[in-house]
Amino acid sequence: MDIIQSYNKYLSDINDDRQAERENEEFHASSAGSCYRKQMYSFFGYETKGLDDKSLRLLRLGTIVHEDLEKAMSKIQDDNPQKDLYIEEKVSIPELNVVGTFDLGERRDTSFDLYDYKTVAAYKWTTKFGRKDNRVKTTDRNYKLQLGTYGLAISQNPSIEKVNLFLIWYNKNTSMMREQLVDSSYIKEAEEYWEDTNSILDEFGEEFHLADELEPGVGYGVPFEDWECRYCSYSDVCPTPIK
Repeated sequence: MDIIQSYNKYLSDINDDRQAERENEEFHASSAGSCYRKQMYSFFGYETKGLDDKSLRLLRLGTIVHEDLEKAMSKIQDDNPQKDLYIEEKVSIPELNVVGTFDLGERRDTSFDLYDYKTVAAYKWTTKFGRKDNRVKTTDRNYKLQLGTYGLAISQNPSIEKVNLFLIWYNKNTSMMREQLVDSSYIKEAEEYWEDTNSILDEFGEEFHLADELEPGVGYGVPFEDWECRYCSYSDVCPTPIK
């Protein structure tokens, strides 16, 4: 029996099912901060390139940690029914065409604590928590914008006066964990990012690929960081020169 290939096939099938469930003509909170052209490819349902076996296995490790944390939080809810917890809760911001699912939230009177889990490899961890000369200021920008997007959705509830944002980091190499408080200003930054994205959608629609403003390597936010092109699911169809 070829156990390795059997496992790879299992993960590939899971990934295919997940991709089939994603709705087109909606933006996803998990992609907050991404290249504007990438957002358009996703919105209009362009086919993504497949992930290699190693990438699928790495993603699965993150999923397993998320599932464990979800079970742990569910047990806390069962043991403490007075807690007002929201686990894997779906949210939407219709006016911005954004949908998503946050990991954990706790309602406390008129405030709401919002948590998102991030499993990262050792290198990513060092760019955030390593020696100061190894840190990268923008390493968690997209994470913060994703969390800010969830915060924006929660803040639409008129009975919520304050939303507190937290990232929970998990190092997949060492199993170290850290909690990070994220400034609430990222709620506004996320709103501005999605407003800009929708402005592009409204102006160009399905003809976005012809727009000079979205020329890869030239237009603002196309991409925001060079590394985006190396890991982009649409690099096969995008004419980016940064591959």
